[in-house]
Amino acid sequence: MYGLCILKRVSQLTVTVRKGFRIWYSSYFGAASLFTNRVFVAFIIWALFAYSSFVIPFIHLPEIVKQYNLSRQNNIFPLTSIIAIVHILGKVILGIISDLPCISTWNVFLMANFTLVACILILPLMQTYIGLAVICALIGFSSGYFSLMPVVTEDLVGTKYLANAYGIIICANGISALLGPPFAGWIYDITQKYDFSFYICGLLYMVGIIFLLFQPCIQKKQPREKSTEEAQV
Repeated sequence: MYGLCILKRVSQLTVTVRKGFRIWYSSYFGAASLFTNRVFVAFIIWALFAYSSFVIPFIHLPEIVKQYNLSRQNNIFPLTSIIAIVHILGKVILGIISDLPCISTWNVFLMANFTLVACILILPLMQTYIGLAVICALIGFSSGYFSLMPVVTEDLVGTKYLANAYGIIICANGISALLGPPFAGWIYDITQKYDFSFYICGLLYMVGIIFLLFQPCIQKKQPREKSTEEAQV
């Protein structure tokens, strides 16, 4: 009897696990999956490129400072601290701006991304502490778009799928941040110059932004496809 009771419990547990797995699988990879949303897939591709470029200044900036003999000024007020401090202000200010009724959150998000990638590409060209400080401040401010990501994600997939979608985006950002530093180090090992890490990662970031620019076209196309399907039904 005791053995039969254990087998019954194991059988019930197996059924529960299978049911949970089916629900999880259908929500992520099924017909109604988030991955069937082309706009969201483009957003994931952007996320895979974004963080790998954002972490580059924190990795190579100290070496850039040494290269231009700016260690004394940097010791007084580190450039990475400028990024961090202005980043906090950027989150608040960009959030306030995107809340204005006459301004689109998506446009604020895009402009912040363009500013960030431009600063990453320009940073190696700055050879004075003041120039680097200004660029670092812009990097910190524009990277404040992170506070807009939940809002942008909700606009793309709706409130119902927000939790799953935002989790996927954060996971993609994590993968990007994990691969960015070794990739930047590999570029330096090949070129023996820190500048190329900024240029190459900045261009990859630009590729991710290009996918974001396709978003309006994809959104216009998807309702047409849905309407034709409904007409056929």
